[in-house]
Amino acid sequence: MTDAPRTPSEKLTQELAAAVTADAAAAAPMGLSPSALAWRRLRKNRAAMFGALVLLALYLVTALGSFIAPVSPAAGDYDHPNHPPTLPRFVDEKGKFHARPFVYGMRMNDPVRQNYQYDVNQKYPLRFLVRGEPYKLWWIIPTDLHLFGVEKPGIVALFGTDSVGKDVFSRVIEGGKISLSIGLVGISISLLAGMFMGSLAGYFGGWTDRLIMRLVEFLLSIPTLYLIIALRAYFQTQTVLGIGGRNMSSTQMYLIIVVILAFVGWAGQARVVRGMVLAIKEFDFITAERALGASTFRIITRHILPNTLSYVVISATIAVPGYILGEVALSYLGVGIQEPQVSWGIMLEDAQSLSTITNQPWLLFAPAALIFITVFAFNFLGDGLRDAIDPHQQRK
Repeated sequence: MTDAPRTPSEKLTQELAAAVTADAAAAAPMGLSPSALAWRRLRKNRAAMFGALVLLALYLVTALGSFIAPVSPAAGDYDHPNHPPTLPRFVDEKGKFHARPFVYGMRMNDPVRQNYQYDVNQKYPLRFLVRGEPYKLWWIIPTDLHLFGVEKPGIVALFGTDSVGKDVFSRVIEGGKISLSIGLVGISISLLAGMFMGSLAGYFGGWTDRLIMRLVEFLLSIPTLYLIIALRAYFQTQTVLGIGGRNMSSTQMYLIIVVILAFVGWAGQARVVRGMVLAIKEFDFITAERALGASTFRIITRHILPNTLSYVVISATIAVPGYILGEVALSYLGVGIQEPQVSWGIMLEDAQSLSTITNQPWLLFAPAALIFITVFAFNFLGDGLRDAIDPHQQRK
């Protein structure tokens, strides 16, 4: 007779383990594997599929960011500081339709307040696949081809410009490379560490379990924000494995932020994986593997960890927004990514003054809207994956 679970975590993992068995039994008569059944349920979840499509579009745009952006995100146009957004038009001031979209020229009528007004006498047709500033696509392919642009002295600033004339649209796309990739890289590192430490604690038990769990509890007891700031300050003054110090490069800063966020995030993952391993290692097929003389490494990597993948997939999808928001918070506080690199957090830091929010709201709206959309898309997808993979959904 199986002992009653002693903790909520053990109860949850036993329910998950029993549910996986039920899912396989229910799928067998239909000739579908559990993964095929989960995919079928996921496709029926419109919110999850919408979130997946939004994320696919965001990552595709950022991957092609240098091509899509009309100008370099670091290039300032001192003739057009705090320029309001200029949207392409098809109909001019006389009501005449134009097959090719165009933008009006704008002139500054108040240099002190930096107010602009349209100059309807200047029309600049929007051109596609134009030559512009050279760049390296994916840091490999040298080219100067851009998706769209206008002839000088015209300017196409879809999201406006900042106080030194940098194009906000180009900066938002470039910032997405850092903000979006930090989430994926950070959660990958923390999940690997959490799965490794959690599987060791759950499988071996004893002093190994106690030692790892005390470390996990210590990390979870420290306020996350203060721990992150302390680690960031340490790397600012010390060099570890050639990374850190006062003269950190942009790449080193990126790696440090990823490592800090992953270091903070692995503890929670390890505790849940440990609970799942405690339940899975008592299954009959694990006992049979031990009787056949299978090594501990084989049992953990070939039989135990694959049975935790459903949790890992769901946890990763739901946790990515936390890493994105973590980078945003660090950059907003001035201890994250620094110029000349750009991230959504840096852009929010630039727009934190009341005068900026009042007079140039586009500086706040663009990065804030994308952060909001990204977080909700990940949450929609994560909830959909949880409902699709959870076999209890079959019984409803």
